Amino acid sequence: MADADKHFYPSGHDSTVLRSHRTRNAANSAPHLLPHLRSTDSLLDIGCGPGTITCSLARHVARVVGVEHPSAGEAILEGAREEAKTRGVADKVSFEFADALELPYEDDSFDVVYCHQVLQHVSDPIAVLREMRRVSRRLICAREADRGTMSLYPPDAAGSLARFDSLWYAVSRAGGGEPDAGRRLKSWALAAGFEEGEVEVTAGTSTPDPREWGEMWSARVVKSDLATKAVELGLATREELEEMSRAWLEWSTKPDAWFGYVQGDLLAWKGGKR
Repeated sequence: MADADKHFYPSGHDSTVLRSHRTRNAANSAPHLLPHLRSTDSLLDIGCGPGTITCSLARHVARVVGVEHPSAGEAILEGAREEAKTRGVADKVSFEFADALELPYEDDSFDVVYCHQVLQHVSDPIAVLREMRRVSRRLICAREADRGTMSLYPPDAAGSLARFDSLWYAVSRAGGGEPDAGRRLKSWALAAGFEEGEVEVTAGTSTPDPREWGEMWSARVVKSDLATKAVELGLATREELEEMSRAWLEWSTKPDAWFGYVQGDLLAWKGGKR
């Protein structure tokens, strides 16, 4: 990572990451937005990844553009376009590269601008929200997890999962991110230019299946960019990452395993709710 560009997405886009991203859709990732969509709306989805949310949103609006940062690589958008074809919405959805800090669109280009788990990973979330506000005619929406609310039971005796949590904070913040994003959404939106009466932030909850969650993180902690960055930054050794991986798997098989956390849900109306 060049000194001039210290920001990075801590997980990257390998198969261990996309495995979880592909489970996302409009119902489980934008439930607070769906009641406000109109069939005539145009919508911009920032950080579209594999396109499953984008394609799902296409069922509710007239047109959707999904954008991903160029660093994600062409294969991401190729996969998203295939997703649109498979779902039968290719005529309503397009995908392209764009930097959320400098969107290549005119003011008021879209009725709705949406992002999911993006603001926590960018170096300047206020600037991204300002850009979202600029290109939106009516409404912006975001959903962000709040890492500090994540809880699991039972804890592992060796403390490997607690060390994993600390590692995620360290790697994310080294890349300019803020894992406790959910609680900051209202503050960020106000700083981006919205008035207090235009902003609504509520809380959603997520309780993922322990088996799937544990297996996913067991793989990601040793195979995704998280592992590479952790070692490069001197935050963990490969041996420590392997210990965390085993701890995730062992935890996931316990009959009383449970995981839950809070998501911050932002709706901000440009010029007031209408």
